[in-house]
Amino acid sequence: MNTTPYQFALLFILLITQSDLNAQVNKRIREYNRRFQVSLFPGISTNGVGSGAYFNDYSVNLFGGFSAGNRVLELGLISNVNTKTSGGIQLAGLANVIGANAFLNLTLSEERELISDDFESNMKGIQFAGFLNYVRNHVKGIQIAGGLNVVGGDFKGFQLAGIGNSAGGTSAGVMLAGLYNLSKDSFGGFQISTLFNYTDFALSGLQLGLINKARMIKGKRSTPPVRSRGLQIGLINFSKEMDGLQIGLINFGGVFKGKQFGLINFYNKYGSKEYGRMGTPVGLLNFGLRGSHLRFYYDEIFTANMEFTTGNCLNCSYVMTSEMPYHDQNKIYNQNALILGFDPFQDTWGFGYGFQKILYNKFSVRPVIHNEKRMISYGIKFLHLNRTMSFDKTFNLVSRLNVEYGKRRGFTYLFAGVSLNYFVTEEVNGEEVYPIRSLRIPAGKLFDLASTFWPGYTIGVQML
Repeated sequence: MNTTPYQFALLFILLITQSDLNAQVNKRIREYNRRFQVSLFPGISTNGVGSGAYFNDYSVNLFGGFSAGNRVLELGLISNVNTKTSGGIQLAGLANVIGANAFLNLTLSEERELISDDFESNMKGIQFAGFLNYVRNHVKGIQIAGGLNVVGGDFKGFQLAGIGNSAGGTSAGVMLAGLYNLSKDSFGGFQISTLFNYTDFALSGLQLGLINKARMIKGKRSTPPVRSRGLQIGLINFSKEMDGLQIGLINFGGVFKGKQFGLINFYNKYGSKEYGRMGTPVGLLNFGLRGSHLRFYYDEIFTANMEFTTGNCLNCSYVMTSEMPYHDQNKIYNQNALILGFDPFQDTWGFGYGFQKILYNKFSVRPVIHNEKRMISYGIKFLHLNRTMSFDKTFNLVSRLNVEYGKRRGFTYLFAGVSLNYFVTEEVNGEEVYPIRSLRIPAGKLFDLASTFWPGYTIGVQML
């Protein structure tokens, strides 16, 4: 094939142009190493206007610095900005930023090529900033900021911020903040703030704040079971699926297999249709209740007592009409009792709280007449006694370990029980001012309070 001078010239121009393009691409992604850099402003430094292509071991930025990354130490009066992965120690008066302008001067195809090659702007080291530490992708290390610590991907290490910490991926370690801590995916470790802690997936560790929220808290009863545990301590705790521990004024447990301790507890009425034990709510009011009952009874303290309970079923099978458990001999309820007692002959009254386990016998998993003919309950109750019909401000507390047995009669259970009582109170002129119809056994002093033991008894009826 003959080549005319015109075709030869065109081919030569194309080759030169392609070489130029390749040179530009190489120039854009080329990296340089420097031992030391001094910078006045970004682009005005000992590395010249192309400072964004340099990795420095040591860098001093009088007002602001711009580089590809740092290896040992970087100091900035205002800011330190790196485009690529960095390590070592960064100290800035205002902000440390890793990942800014990571794709500067790259074409769209070059940017896509870098992303397909798993290009990341990461930090492995320590960052101190007056206001902001920001990393585009992942962090392993320590971030301390007067305002915010922001990680776009995974975080592992320690974060301390005056306002808040956030991570866009999975987090593990410690997050301490003045206002909030956020983890987009699972969190393992400690989230502690004055206002709000949040993870949008699983929690294993501690959330401590006014408001805590985790999508799920997995544990040994989860599907599948795991060894990790989660704990929320706050004014309000949220979870959609919980196999851990919630301690708060108000707890939302969702489908819960763990434990709740609070003034008010919320949870799903029905558990999973898969076999497994449900959780234990301990609180004055419990919503999602099952097994609630009303009792009226006579005991050695008051002639008339009323008890109302809220709680849940520990081992019910929700695929059977009878809800009888597959592997246990009894259907077991966790019940929280609110108690009110009155004695019109002595002009005394009292109130209290108790946590009870109530067992109903299983004859068959099918709904047969012999199921739930027998009832056994046991637990602990706490009562405050009042000598007159007004509220008695003197300290006194009855701790009552009790057990009852009952038989079903129609729509009620007739029951009787025994108890062991321990009473501590402020002495009033050395007299026994609270009438107890039982043998009292003095037990000496407890923190300058008089203490007494006595055996107790109960006879009553429980309504279904």
